[in-house]
Amino acid sequence: MAEPAFAEMVWYDGRWIDTRHLVSWQIDNAKTANLTMGVLRVAMMIGATCLGFGIGWFCSPQAQVFRRIIAAGVCIVVGLFALGNPTPWGWSAASLIALLGFCWGLGYWLGRGIQSLFETPTTFGSSRWATQTDMEEAGLFDEDGIIIGEAIQNAVKKLFSYKGDRHLLTVAPTRAWKGVSHIIPNLLRYVGSVLVIDVKAENCKITADARRAMGQRVIAVDPMGISGEDAARINPMDLIKLTDPDAPETAMMLAESLVVQSGKASDPFWSAEAKAILQGLILHVAFDESYEGERHLGTVRDLLLLPDDQMTALFENMAASPHHVVASTGARSLQKDPKLMSNVLASAQAETHMLDSARLRDCMSVSDFSFEDLKTDKVSIFIILPPDKLETFGRFLRLIVQQAIMVNARNLDVKPDKPVLFILDEMPALGRLTMVEQAFGLMAGYGIQLWGICQDLSQLRKVYGQDYETFIGNSGVVSYFGSPDKTSAEYFSAMCGVTTVWNLSSAIATALSSSSGGSGGGSSSSSTTTTDNRAATQRKLAYPDELMRLPKNRQLVLVEGTMPIIAEKIRWFEHPMFKSLGVNLHEKPTSE
Repeated sequence: MAEPAFAEMVWYDGRWIDTRHLVSWQIDNAKTANLTMGVLRVAMMIGATCLGFGIGWFCSPQAQVFRRIIAAGVCIVVGLFALGNPTPWGWSAASLIALLGFCWGLGYWLGRGIQSLFETPTTFGSSRWATQTDMEEAGLFDEDGIIIGEAIQNAVKKLFSYKGDRHLLTVAPTRAWKGVSHIIPNLLRYVGSVLVIDVKAENCKITADARRAMGQRVIAVDPMGISGEDAARINPMDLIKLTDPDAPETAMMLAESLVVQSGKASDPFWSAEAKAILQGLILHVAFDESYEGERHLGTVRDLLLLPDDQMTALFENMAASPHHVVASTGARSLQKDPKLMSNVLASAQAETHMLDSARLRDCMSVSDFSFEDLKTDKVSIFIILPPDKLETFGRFLRLIVQQAIMVNARNLDVKPDKPVLFILDEMPALGRLTMVEQAFGLMAGYGIQLWGICQDLSQLRKVYGQDYETFIGNSGVVSYFGSPDKTSAEYFSAMCGVTTVWNLSSAIATALSSSSGGSGGGSSSSSTTTTDNRAATQRKLAYPDELMRLPKNRQLVLVEGTMPIIAEKIRWFEHPMFKSLGVNLHEKPTSE
Protein backbone atom coordinates (compact mmCIF):
# COMPACT_ATOMS: atom_id res chain seq x y z
CA MET A 1 0.00 0.00 0.00
CA ALA A 2 1.30 3.48 -0.89
CA GLU A 3 2.33 5.85 1.84
CA PRO A 4 -0.72 7.74 3.13
CA ALA A 5 -1.09 11.42 2.43
CA PHE A 6 -1.26 13.76 5.38
CA ALA A 7 -5.01 14.27 4.76
CA GLU A 8 -5.56 10.53 5.28
CA MET A 9 -4.04 10.59 8.81
CA VAL A 10 -5.92 11.38 12.05
CA TRP A 11 -4.61 11.83 15.59
CA TYR A 12 -6.23 9.31 17.98
CA ASP A 13 -5.21 8.17 21.43
CA GLY A 14 -1.76 9.76 21.21
CA ARG A 15 -0.86 8.47 17.80
CA TRP A 16 -1.50 9.02 14.08
CA ILE A 17 -3.88 6.48 12.47
CA ASP A 18 -4.29 5.74 8.77
CA THR A 19 -7.99 6.38 8.06
CA ARG A 20 -7.97 3.70 5.40
CA HIS A 21 -7.34 1.05 8.11
CA LEU A 22 -10.00 2.68 10.29
CA VAL A 23 -12.68 2.15 7.62
CA SER A 24 -11.68 -1.53 7.26
CA TRP A 25 -11.88 -1.95 11.05
CA GLN A 26 -15.35 -0.41 11.14
CA ILE A 27 -16.55 -2.68 8.34
CA ASP A 28 -15.24 -5.80 10.14
CA ASN A 29 -16.92 -4.74 13.35
CA ALA A 30 -20.20 -4.13 11.52
CA LYS A 31 -20.06 -7.61 9.94
CA THR A 32 -19.42 -9.21 13.33
CA ALA A 33 -22.28 -7.28 14.89
CA ASN A 34 -24.67 -8.27 12.08
CA LEU A 35 -23.68 -11.92 12.40
CA THR A 36 -24.20 -11.81 16.16
CA MET A 37 -27.60 -10.20 15.76
CA GLY A 38 -28.59 -12.80 13.16
CA VAL A 39 -27.67 -15.65 15.49
CA LEU A 40 -29.62 -14.01 18.29
CA ARG A 41 -32.70 -13.63 16.06
CA VAL A 42 -32.54 -17.29 15.02
CA ALA A 43 -32.10 -18.32 18.67
CA MET A 44 -35.07 -16.16 19.64
CA MET A 45 -37.33 -17.77 17.00
CA ILE A 46 -36.25 -21.32 17.85
CA GLY A 47 -36.44 -20.69 21.58
CA ALA A 48 -39.93 -19.17 21.37
CA THR A 49 -41.14 -22.07 19.25
CA CYS A 50 -39.70 -24.66 21.65
CA LEU A 51 -41.12 -22.78 24.63
CA GLY A 52 -44.57 -22.78 23.01
CA PHE A 53 -44.34 -26.50 22.29
CA GLY A 54 -43.16 -27.15 25.84
CA ILE A 55 -45.95 -25.16 27.47
CA GLY A 56 -48.51 -26.71 25.11
CA TRP A 57 -47.27 -30.21 25.88
CA PHE A 58 -47.31 -29.50 29.61
CA CYS A 59 -50.98 -28.49 29.33
CA SER A 60 -51.90 -31.42 27.05
CA PRO A 61 -53.45 -34.77 28.10
CA GLN A 62 -50.17 -36.53 27.25
CA ALA A 63 -48.46 -34.71 30.16
CA GLN A 64 -51.14 -35.58 32.68
CA VAL A 65 -48.91 -38.00 34.60
CA PHE A 66 -45.98 -35.56 34.48
CA ARG A 67 -48.16 -32.73 35.84
CA ARG A 68 -49.33 -34.94 38.67
CA ILE A 69 -45.75 -35.80 39.55
CA ILE A 70 -44.76 -32.10 39.54
CA ALA A 71 -47.80 -31.14 41.62
CA ALA A 72 -47.12 -33.93 44.11
CA GLY A 73 -43.47 -32.89 44.33
CA VAL A 74 -44.36 -29.24 44.96
CA CYS A 75 -46.91 -30.23 47.62
CA ILE A 76 -44.38 -32.45 49.38
CA VAL A 77 -41.71 -29.72 49.37
CA VAL A 78 -44.12 -27.04 50.61
CA GLY A 79 -45.54 -29.42 53.22
CA LEU A 80 -42.08 -30.30 54.54
CA PHE A 81 -41.21 -26.61 54.59
CA ALA A 82 -44.40 -25.83 56.55
CA LEU A 83 -43.74 -28.63 59.04
CA GLY A 84 -40.07 -27.98 59.58
CA ASN A 85 -39.95 -24.20 59.63
CA PRO A 86 -41.20 -22.55 62.87
CA THR A 87 -40.80 -19.05 61.43
CA PRO A 88 -43.69 -16.96 60.07
CA TRP A 89 -42.79 -18.29 56.63
CA GLY A 90 -43.66 -21.79 57.83
CA TRP A 91 -47.00 -20.61 59.20
CA SER A 92 -47.68 -18.83 55.90
CA ALA A 93 -46.97 -22.01 53.94
CA ALA A 94 -49.24 -24.04 56.24
CA SER A 95 -52.01 -21.46 55.87
CA LEU A 96 -51.66 -21.56 52.08
CA ILE A 97 -51.89 -25.36 52.02
CA ALA A 98 -54.93 -25.27 54.30
CA LEU A 99 -56.67 -22.72 52.06
CA LEU A 100 -55.90 -24.67 48.90
CA GLY A 101 -57.10 -27.91 50.51
CA PHE A 102 -60.35 -26.29 51.61
CA CYS A 103 -60.97 -24.83 48.12
CA TRP A 104 -60.14 -28.13 46.43
CA GLY A 105 -62.50 -30.15 48.66
CA LEU A 106 -65.33 -27.65 48.35
CA GLY A 107 -64.83 -27.26 44.60
CA TYR A 108 -64.76 -31.02 44.04
CA TRP A 109 -68.18 -31.62 45.55
CA LEU A 110 -69.71 -28.44 44.15
CA GLY A 111 -68.44 -29.48 40.73
CA ARG A 112 -69.95 -32.93 41.12
CA GLY A 113 -73.26 -31.35 42.09
CA ILE A 114 -73.27 -28.91 39.17
CA GLN A 115 -72.26 -31.70 36.79
CA SER A 116 -75.18 -33.84 37.94
CA LEU A 117 -77.58 -31.07 36.93
CA PHE A 118 -76.43 -31.42 33.32
CA GLU A 119 -76.19 -35.22 33.23
CA THR A 120 -78.65 -36.90 30.91
CA PRO A 121 -80.92 -39.37 32.73
CA THR A 122 -81.26 -42.99 31.60
CA THR A 123 -85.03 -43.13 31.93
CA PHE A 124 -85.67 -44.14 28.32
CA GLY A 125 -82.39 -45.90 27.55
CA SER A 126 -78.79 -45.97 28.73
CA SER A 127 -76.86 -46.75 25.56
CA ARG A 128 -73.97 -44.45 24.68
CA TRP A 129 -70.76 -44.48 22.68
CA ALA A 130 -67.81 -46.12 24.39
CA THR A 131 -65.28 -43.83 26.00
CA GLN A 132 -61.54 -44.23 26.39
CA THR A 133 -62.14 -45.49 29.93
CA ASP A 134 -64.59 -48.14 28.69
CA MET A 135 -62.07 -49.42 26.15
CA GLU A 136 -59.23 -49.44 28.67
CA GLU A 137 -61.32 -51.40 31.17
CA ALA A 138 -62.11 -53.94 28.44
CA GLY A 139 -58.37 -54.30 27.70
CA LEU A 140 -58.84 -53.28 24.07
CA PHE A 141 -55.71 -51.13 23.86
CA ASP A 142 -53.47 -54.17 24.33
CA GLU A 143 -52.02 -54.76 20.85
CA ASP A 144 -51.36 -58.45 21.40
CA GLY A 145 -54.73 -59.59 20.01
CA ILE A 146 -56.55 -59.41 16.69
CA ILE A 147 -56.27 -55.85 15.41
CA ILE A 148 -59.64 -54.16 14.81
CA GLY A 149 -58.85 -50.50 14.15
CA GLU A 150 -57.79 -47.26 15.79
CA ALA A 151 -59.35 -45.21 18.58
CA ILE A 152 -58.33 -42.16 20.58
CA GLN A 153 -56.35 -42.72 23.77
CA ASN A 154 -54.98 -39.64 25.56
CA ALA A 155 -55.64 -37.50 22.48
CA VAL A 156 -53.55 -39.86 20.31
CA LYS A 157 -54.76 -42.43 17.78
CA LYS A 158 -53.86 -45.90 18.96
CA LEU A 159 -54.48 -49.40 17.66
CA PHE A 160 -56.93 -51.51 19.59
CA SER A 161 -57.41 -55.26 19.40
CA TYR A 162 -59.50 -58.17 20.67
CA LYS A 163 -57.80 -60.74 22.91
CA GLY A 164 -60.85 -62.86 23.77
CA ASP A 165 -61.40 -66.43 22.58
CA ARG A 166 -64.78 -65.90 20.90
CA HIS A 167 -65.19 -65.62 17.14
CA LEU A 168 -65.34 -62.49 14.98
CA LEU A 169 -67.64 -61.24 12.23
CA THR A 170 -67.08 -58.40 9.78
CA VAL A 171 -69.92 -57.05 7.64
CA ALA A 172 -68.42 -54.93 4.87
CA PRO A 173 -69.55 -54.23 1.30
CA THR A 174 -67.13 -54.43 -1.61
CA ARG A 175 -64.41 -51.78 -1.82
CA ALA A 176 -64.84 -50.95 1.87
CA TRP A 177 -61.20 -51.59 2.93
CA LYS A 178 -61.88 -54.90 4.69
CA GLY A 179 -58.67 -56.33 3.24
CA VAL A 180 -56.35 -53.39 3.88
CA SER A 181 -57.79 -52.63 7.32
CA HIS A 182 -58.65 -56.03 8.83
CA ILE A 183 -57.19 -59.00 6.96
CA ILE A 184 -53.73 -57.84 5.90
CA PRO A 185 -52.72 -56.02 9.14
CA ASN A 186 -53.44 -59.17 11.12
CA LEU A 187 -51.61 -61.41 8.67
CA LEU A 188 -48.61 -59.10 9.07
CA ARG A 189 -48.70 -59.29 12.88
CA TYR A 190 -50.59 -62.36 14.14
CA VAL A 191 -48.04 -64.93 15.31
CA GLY A 192 -50.41 -67.91 15.49
CA SER A 193 -51.22 -70.28 12.63
CA VAL A 194 -53.77 -69.07 10.09
CA LEU A 195 -55.95 -70.45 7.33
CA VAL A 196 -57.15 -67.81 4.88
CA ILE A 197 -59.62 -67.89 2.02
CA ASP A 198 -57.73 -65.70 -0.43
CA VAL A 199 -59.98 -65.02 -3.40
CA LYS A 200 -57.53 -62.83 -5.34
CA ALA A 201 -54.23 -64.23 -4.00
CA GLU A 202 -53.38 -60.67 -2.88
CA ASN A 203 -53.24 -61.60 0.79
CA CYS A 204 -50.66 -64.27 0.02
CA LYS A 205 -48.57 -62.04 -2.25
CA ILE A 206 -48.54 -59.17 0.27
CA THR A 207 -47.95 -61.11 3.49
CA ALA A 208 -46.16 -64.38 2.60
CA ASP A 209 -42.67 -62.95 3.22
CA ALA A 210 -43.76 -61.43 6.53
CA ARG A 211 -45.28 -64.75 7.62
CA ARG A 212 -42.03 -66.54 6.78
CA ALA A 213 -40.08 -63.92 8.75
CA MET A 214 -42.19 -64.92 11.79
CA GLY A 215 -40.95 -68.49 11.37
CA GLN A 216 -44.15 -69.67 9.69
CA ARG A 217 -44.34 -72.27 6.93
CA VAL A 218 -46.36 -70.75 4.07
CA ILE A 219 -48.59 -73.17 2.15
CA ALA A 220 -50.50 -71.98 -0.92
CA VAL A 221 -53.29 -74.34 -2.00
CA ASP A 222 -53.53 -72.74 -5.42
CA PRO A 223 -54.91 -75.08 -8.10
CA MET A 224 -55.07 -72.30 -10.71
CA GLY A 225 -51.50 -71.11 -10.03
CA ILE A 226 -52.15 -67.37 -9.59
CA SER A 227 -50.19 -66.70 -6.38
CA GLY A 228 -46.63 -67.13 -7.62
CA GLU A 229 -46.00 -69.63 -4.79
CA ASP A 230 -45.32 -73.34 -5.21
CA ALA A 231 -48.80 -74.90 -5.28
CA ALA A 232 -49.45 -77.38 -2.47
CA ARG A 233 -51.86 -80.32 -2.77
CA ILE A 234 -54.24 -81.85 -0.25
CA ASN A 235 -56.22 -85.09 -0.60
CA PRO A 236 -59.35 -84.86 1.59
CA MET A 237 -59.73 -88.64 1.50
CA ASP A 238 -56.41 -89.21 3.27
CA LEU A 239 -58.30 -88.66 6.53
CA ILE A 240 -60.39 -91.80 6.04
CA LYS A 241 -58.71 -94.84 7.58
CA LEU A 242 -60.18 -98.33 7.81
CA THR A 243 -59.27 -98.53 11.50
CA ASP A 244 -60.84 -95.15 12.32
CA PRO A 245 -64.26 -95.52 14.01
CA ASP A 246 -65.10 -91.99 12.80
CA ALA A 247 -64.55 -92.90 9.14
CA PRO A 248 -68.30 -92.88 8.24
CA GLU A 249 -68.71 -89.41 9.80
CA THR A 250 -65.64 -88.14 7.94
CA ALA A 251 -67.01 -89.48 4.66
CA MET A 252 -70.38 -87.86 5.35
CA MET A 253 -68.60 -84.56 6.02
CA LEU A 254 -66.92 -84.79 2.62
CA ALA A 255 -70.23 -85.60 0.99
CA GLU A 256 -71.91 -82.67 2.71
CA SER A 257 -69.16 -80.36 1.48
CA LEU A 258 -69.82 -81.45 -2.09
CA VAL A 259 -73.61 -81.05 -1.87
CA VAL A 260 -74.64 -77.41 -1.57
CA GLN A 261 -78.02 -76.85 0.05
CA SER A 262 -79.39 -73.32 0.38
CA GLY A 263 -81.30 -72.07 3.37
CA LYS A 264 -84.52 -72.14 1.33
CA ALA A 265 -84.33 -75.72 0.08
CA SER A 266 -87.93 -76.91 -0.36
CA ASP A 267 -87.29 -80.61 -1.01
CA PRO A 268 -84.25 -81.96 0.84
CA PHE A 269 -84.82 -85.52 -0.47
CA TRP A 270 -82.51 -85.24 -3.48
CA SER A 271 -79.77 -83.56 -1.46
CA ALA A 272 -80.00 -86.23 1.24
CA GLU A 273 -79.88 -89.05 -1.32
CA ALA A 274 -76.93 -87.46 -3.12
CA LYS A 275 -75.04 -87.24 0.18
CA ALA A 276 -75.83 -90.87 1.00
CA ILE A 277 -74.62 -92.23 -2.33
CA LEU A 278 -71.48 -90.09 -2.16
CA GLN A 279 -70.73 -91.25 1.39
CA GLY A 280 -70.94 -94.89 0.34
CA LEU A 281 -68.78 -94.38 -2.77
CA ILE A 282 -66.16 -92.42 -0.81
CA LEU A 283 -65.86 -95.21 1.76
CA HIS A 284 -65.77 -97.84 -0.99
CA VAL A 285 -62.87 -96.10 -2.75
CA ALA A 286 -61.09 -95.59 0.59
CA PHE A 287 -61.34 -99.23 1.72
CA ASP A 288 -61.42 -101.43 -1.40
CA GLU A 289 -57.99 -102.77 -2.35
CA SER A 290 -58.66 -102.38 -6.07
CA TYR A 291 -58.36 -98.58 -5.75
CA GLU A 292 -54.87 -98.56 -4.25
CA GLY A 293 -53.05 -95.48 -5.58
CA GLU A 294 -56.33 -93.94 -6.80
CA ARG A 295 -57.98 -93.13 -3.48
CA HIS A 296 -59.17 -89.60 -4.23
CA LEU A 297 -62.39 -87.79 -5.14
CA GLY A 298 -61.59 -87.90 -8.84
CA THR A 299 -62.10 -91.67 -8.69
CA VAL A 300 -65.46 -91.16 -6.95
CA ARG A 301 -66.50 -88.88 -9.80
CA ASP A 302 -65.46 -91.50 -12.37
CA LEU A 303 -67.60 -94.15 -10.63
CA LEU A 304 -70.65 -91.87 -10.78
CA LEU A 305 -70.29 -91.72 -14.57
CA LEU A 306 -70.19 -95.50 -15.18
CA PRO A 307 -72.72 -96.89 -17.67
CA ASP A 308 -75.77 -98.74 -16.31
CA ASP A 309 -74.42 -102.29 -16.50
CA GLN A 310 -71.12 -101.38 -14.82
CA MET A 311 -72.98 -99.31 -12.22
CA THR A 312 -75.10 -102.33 -11.30
CA ALA A 313 -71.96 -104.46 -10.96
CA LEU A 314 -70.42 -101.76 -8.76
CA PHE A 315 -73.43 -101.75 -6.42
CA GLU A 316 -73.36 -105.56 -6.22
CA ASN A 317 -69.67 -105.40 -5.29
CA MET A 318 -70.41 -102.75 -2.64
CA ALA A 319 -73.30 -104.80 -1.20
CA ALA A 320 -70.81 -107.59 -0.49
CA SER A 321 -68.41 -105.26 1.36
CA PRO A 322 -67.55 -106.08 4.99
CA HIS A 323 -68.01 -102.40 5.85
CA HIS A 324 -71.57 -101.73 6.99
CA VAL A 325 -72.08 -98.30 5.36
CA VAL A 326 -70.62 -99.43 2.03
CA ALA A 327 -72.76 -102.58 2.01
CA SER A 328 -75.85 -100.60 3.00
CA THR A 329 -75.30 -98.09 0.18
CA GLY A 330 -74.91 -100.88 -2.38
CA ALA A 331 -77.99 -102.77 -1.17
CA ARG A 332 -80.23 -99.68 -1.05
CA SER A 333 -79.14 -98.66 -4.53
CA LEU A 334 -80.01 -102.09 -5.94
CA GLN A 335 -83.44 -101.97 -4.28
CA LYS A 336 -84.42 -98.60 -5.71
CA ASP A 337 -86.59 -98.26 -8.77
CA PRO A 338 -84.28 -97.80 -11.80
CA LYS A 339 -85.86 -94.45 -12.65
CA LEU A 340 -85.52 -93.20 -9.07
CA MET A 341 -81.94 -94.45 -8.90
CA SER A 342 -81.19 -92.69 -12.16
CA ASN A 343 -82.43 -89.41 -10.66
CA VAL A 344 -80.38 -89.93 -7.50
CA LEU A 345 -77.25 -90.53 -9.58
CA ALA A 346 -78.04 -87.47 -11.69
CA SER A 347 -78.27 -85.39 -8.51
CA ALA A 348 -74.92 -86.70 -7.25
CA GLN A 349 -73.36 -86.08 -10.66
CA ALA A 350 -74.62 -82.48 -10.69
CA GLU A 351 -72.98 -81.85 -7.31
CA THR A 352 -69.58 -83.14 -8.43
CA HIS A 353 -69.08 -81.37 -11.77
CA MET A 354 -66.04 -79.53 -10.41
CA LEU A 355 -64.17 -82.85 -10.21
CA ASP A 356 -63.99 -82.86 -14.01
CA SER A 357 -61.38 -80.08 -13.75
CA ALA A 358 -57.94 -81.58 -14.31
CA ARG A 359 -56.36 -78.90 -12.09
CA LEU A 360 -58.64 -79.59 -9.16
CA ARG A 361 -58.24 -83.35 -9.53
CA ASP A 362 -54.47 -82.95 -9.42
CA CYS A 363 -54.69 -80.59 -6.44
CA MET A 364 -56.72 -83.18 -4.49
CA SER A 365 -54.86 -86.30 -5.63
CA VAL A 366 -52.18 -86.44 -2.90
CA SER A 367 -51.35 -84.54 0.30
CA ASP A 368 -48.25 -82.37 0.72
CA PHE A 369 -49.27 -81.32 4.24
CA SER A 370 -51.79 -82.07 6.96
CA PHE A 371 -54.35 -79.77 8.57
CA GLU A 372 -53.12 -81.06 11.94
CA ASP A 373 -50.01 -78.93 11.30
CA LEU A 374 -52.08 -75.83 12.08
CA LYS A 375 -52.02 -76.71 15.78
CA THR A 376 -48.75 -78.60 16.03
CA ASP A 377 -46.61 -76.27 13.92
CA LYS A 378 -46.46 -72.63 12.80
CA VAL A 379 -48.28 -72.72 9.49
CA SER A 380 -49.99 -70.19 7.21
CA ILE A 381 -52.35 -71.81 4.70
CA PHE A 382 -53.77 -69.71 1.86
CA ILE A 383 -56.71 -71.27 -0.02
CA ILE A 384 -56.70 -69.49 -3.37
CA LEU A 385 -59.26 -69.30 -6.17
CA PRO A 386 -59.69 -66.55 -8.78
CA PRO A 387 -62.92 -64.52 -8.35
CA ASP A 388 -64.32 -65.76 -11.66
CA LYS A 389 -63.95 -69.38 -10.47
CA LEU A 390 -65.61 -68.82 -7.09
CA GLU A 391 -69.12 -69.83 -8.11
CA THR A 392 -68.01 -72.76 -10.29
CA PHE A 393 -65.51 -74.25 -7.84
CA GLY A 394 -66.94 -73.01 -4.54
CA ARG A 395 -67.30 -76.62 -3.38
CA PHE A 396 -63.51 -76.87 -3.38
CA LEU A 397 -63.36 -74.14 -0.73
CA ARG A 398 -66.13 -75.88 1.21
CA LEU A 399 -64.14 -79.11 1.26
CA ILE A 400 -60.95 -77.48 2.49
CA VAL A 401 -62.53 -75.27 5.15
CA GLN A 402 -64.87 -77.91 6.53
CA GLN A 403 -62.14 -80.52 6.76
CA ALA A 404 -59.63 -78.11 8.35
CA ILE A 405 -62.12 -77.12 11.05
CA MET A 406 -63.12 -80.72 11.70
CA VAL A 407 -59.52 -81.94 12.06
CA ASN A 408 -58.58 -79.19 14.51
CA ALA A 409 -61.82 -79.46 16.47
CA ARG A 410 -61.14 -83.16 17.05
CA ASN A 411 -57.56 -82.51 18.11
CA LEU A 412 -58.45 -81.20 21.59
CA ASP A 413 -55.29 -82.36 23.34
CA VAL A 414 -53.09 -79.86 21.48
CA LYS A 415 -53.54 -76.28 22.68
CA PRO A 416 -51.35 -73.76 20.83
CA ASP A 417 -50.23 -70.51 22.50
CA LYS A 418 -52.35 -68.59 20.00
CA PRO A 419 -55.61 -69.95 18.54
CA VAL A 420 -55.57 -71.09 14.92
CA LEU A 421 -57.22 -68.17 13.10
CA PHE A 422 -59.56 -69.06 10.23
CA ILE A 423 -60.17 -65.97 8.07
CA LEU A 424 -63.24 -66.86 6.00
CA ASP A 425 -63.45 -64.06 3.44
CA GLU A 426 -66.64 -64.13 1.34
CA MET A 427 -68.05 -66.70 3.79
CA PRO A 428 -71.56 -66.84 2.20
CA ALA A 429 -69.94 -68.02 -1.04
CA LEU A 430 -69.17 -71.31 0.74
CA GLY A 431 -72.87 -72.06 1.05
CA ARG A 432 -74.32 -73.54 4.21
CA LEU A 433 -71.67 -75.47 6.12
CA THR A 434 -72.75 -77.37 9.22
CA MET A 435 -69.21 -77.46 10.60
CA VAL A 436 -68.82 -73.67 10.34
CA GLU A 437 -72.24 -73.14 11.91
CA GLN A 438 -71.41 -75.47 14.79
CA ALA A 439 -67.96 -73.98 15.23
CA PHE A 440 -69.40 -70.50 15.76
CA GLY A 441 -71.81 -71.84 18.34
CA LEU A 442 -69.77 -74.45 20.18
CA MET A 443 -66.05 -74.31 19.47
CA ALA A 444 -64.89 -71.04 21.04
CA GLY A 445 -61.92 -71.91 23.22
CA TYR A 446 -61.05 -75.12 21.35
CA GLY A 447 -57.81 -73.61 20.11
CA ILE A 448 -59.46 -72.28 16.95
CA GLN A 449 -60.98 -68.89 16.22
CA LEU A 450 -63.17 -68.15 13.21
CA TRP A 451 -63.40 -64.76 11.53
CA GLY A 452 -66.32 -64.65 9.14
CA ILE A 453 -66.48 -61.87 6.54
CA CYS A 454 -69.54 -61.11 4.44
CA GLN A 455 -70.84 -58.19 2.39
CA ASP A 456 -74.15 -57.75 4.21
CA LEU A 457 -76.55 -59.61 6.47
CA SER A 458 -78.91 -60.36 3.57
CA GLN A 459 -76.18 -62.59 2.10
CA LEU A 460 -75.86 -64.46 5.36
CA ARG A 461 -79.62 -64.84 5.79
CA LYS A 462 -80.01 -66.13 2.23
CA VAL A 463 -77.63 -69.01 3.01
CA TYR A 464 -78.49 -69.82 6.64
CA GLY A 465 -82.09 -68.66 6.86
CA GLN A 466 -83.13 -67.38 10.28
CA ASP A 467 -80.16 -69.21 11.81
CA TYR A 468 -77.86 -66.47 10.48
CA GLU A 469 -78.10 -64.67 13.83
CA THR A 470 -76.04 -67.41 15.46
CA PHE A 471 -72.96 -65.86 13.82
CA ILE A 472 -73.72 -62.48 15.41
CA GLY A 473 -74.79 -63.81 18.78
CA ASN A 474 -71.67 -65.97 19.19
CA SER A 475 -69.13 -63.39 18.05
CA GLY A 476 -67.00 -61.51 20.55
CA VAL A 477 -66.49 -58.72 18.00
CA VAL A 478 -68.80 -57.62 15.20
CA SER A 479 -67.56 -54.90 12.84
CA TYR A 480 -69.89 -53.08 10.47
CA PHE A 481 -68.44 -50.86 7.75
CA GLY A 482 -71.72 -49.24 6.72
CA SER A 483 -73.57 -50.15 3.54
CA PRO A 484 -76.53 -49.13 1.38
CA ASP A 485 -78.19 -52.36 2.53
CA LYS A 486 -81.27 -51.42 4.59
CA THR A 487 -81.49 -54.78 6.36
CA SER A 488 -77.97 -54.52 7.78
CA ALA A 489 -78.33 -50.85 8.73
CA GLU A 490 -81.58 -51.45 10.61
CA TYR A 491 -80.17 -54.50 12.37
CA PHE A 492 -77.05 -52.74 13.62
CA SER A 493 -79.03 -49.65 14.54
CA ALA A 494 -81.11 -51.86 16.82
CA MET A 495 -77.96 -53.48 18.25
CA CYS A 496 -76.60 -50.05 19.20
CA GLY A 497 -79.64 -49.59 21.44
CA VAL A 498 -81.47 -46.44 22.51
CA THR A 499 -80.37 -43.51 24.61
CA THR A 500 -82.02 -40.69 26.54
CA VAL A 501 -81.55 -37.09 25.38
CA TRP A 502 -82.84 -33.71 26.47
CA ASN A 503 -85.63 -32.25 24.35
CA LEU A 504 -85.65 -28.45 24.56
CA SER A 505 -88.73 -26.50 23.48
CA SER A 506 -89.86 -22.91 23.66
CA ALA A 507 -93.41 -21.54 23.60
CA ILE A 508 -94.43 -17.92 23.04
CA ALA A 509 -97.92 -16.78 24.07
CA THR A 510 -99.42 -13.35 23.37
CA ALA A 511 -102.49 -12.12 25.27
CA LEU A 512 -104.65 -9.20 24.04
CA SER A 513 -107.20 -7.30 26.17
CA SER A 514 -109.43 -4.27 25.52
CA SER A 515 -111.86 -2.14 27.53
CA SER A 516 -114.40 0.59 26.62
CA GLY A 517 -115.63 3.62 28.61
CA GLY A 518 -119.18 4.93 28.97
CA SER A 519 -118.53 7.94 26.79
CA GLY A 520 -117.18 5.93 23.87
CA GLY A 521 -113.58 5.89 24.98
CA GLY A 522 -111.58 2.67 25.41
CA SER A 523 -108.17 1.11 25.79
CA SER A 524 -106.35 -2.06 24.74
CA SER A 525 -103.25 -3.89 25.97
CA SER A 526 -101.18 -6.95 25.10
CA SER A 527 -98.66 -9.15 26.90
CA THR A 528 -96.20 -11.77 25.63
CA THR A 529 -95.02 -14.73 27.69
CA THR A 530 -92.10 -17.02 26.74
CA THR A 531 -91.84 -20.49 28.29
CA ASP A 532 -88.80 -22.76 27.95
CA ASN A 533 -89.24 -26.47 28.67
CA ARG A 534 -86.68 -29.23 29.00
CA ALA A 535 -87.78 -32.86 29.01
CA ALA A 536 -86.00 -36.20 28.64
CA THR A 537 -86.91 -38.23 25.56
CA GLN A 538 -85.75 -41.34 23.73
CA ARG A 539 -83.80 -41.69 20.51
CA LYS A 540 -81.77 -44.41 18.84
CA LEU A 541 -78.07 -44.12 19.48
CA ALA A 542 -77.53 -44.49 15.72
CA TYR A 543 -80.32 -44.30 13.17
CA PRO A 544 -80.11 -46.65 10.16
CA ASP A 545 -79.52 -43.79 7.71
CA GLU A 546 -76.65 -42.53 9.86
CA LEU A 547 -74.98 -45.93 9.71
CA MET A 548 -75.57 -46.16 5.97
CA ARG A 549 -73.66 -42.89 5.60
CA LEU A 550 -70.66 -43.86 7.73
CA PRO A 551 -67.50 -42.22 6.35
CA LYS A 552 -65.29 -44.65 4.49
CA ASN A 553 -62.58 -44.45 7.15
CA ARG A 554 -64.98 -45.27 10.02
CA GLN A 555 -66.49 -48.50 11.32
CA LEU A 556 -69.00 -49.49 13.95
CA VAL A 557 -67.48 -52.03 16.35
CA LEU A 558 -69.54 -54.05 18.82
CA VAL A 559 -67.37 -55.79 21.42
CA GLU A 560 -68.78 -58.18 24.00
CA GLY A 561 -69.49 -56.44 27.30
CA THR A 562 -68.64 -52.95 25.98
CA MET A 563 -70.62 -50.00 24.69
CA PRO A 564 -70.69 -49.52 20.87
CA ILE A 565 -67.54 -48.00 19.39
CA ILE A 566 -67.14 -45.74 16.37
CA ALA A 567 -63.55 -46.49 15.38
CA GLU A 568 -61.26 -45.56 12.54
CA LYS A 569 -60.08 -48.09 10.00
CA ILE A 570 -56.41 -48.35 9.22
CA ARG A 571 -54.80 -48.89 5.84
CA TRP A 572 -51.76 -51.08 6.21
CA PHE A 573 -49.77 -49.37 3.42
CA GLU A 574 -50.07 -46.00 5.22
CA HIS A 575 -49.60 -47.13 8.82
CA PRO A 576 -46.02 -46.86 10.15
CA MET A 577 -46.30 -50.20 11.96
CA PHE A 578 -47.27 -52.20 8.87
CA LYS A 579 -46.16 -50.47 5.68
CA SER A 580 -42.61 -51.81 5.87
CA LEU A 581 -43.77 -55.38 6.54
CA GLY A 582 -45.95 -56.10 3.51
CA VAL A 583 -45.21 -56.18 -0.21
CA ASN A 584 -46.94 -53.23 -1.88
CA LEU A 585 -48.38 -54.62 -5.12
CA HIS A 586 -49.66 -51.31 -6.46
CA GLU A 587 -48.77 -47.64 -6.34
CA LYS A 588 -52.24 -47.16 -4.96
CA PRO A 589 -53.11 -50.46 -3.28
CA THR A 590 -56.55 -51.91 -3.66
CA SER A 591 -59.22 -50.59 -1.31
CA GLU A 592 -60.81 -54.00 -0.94
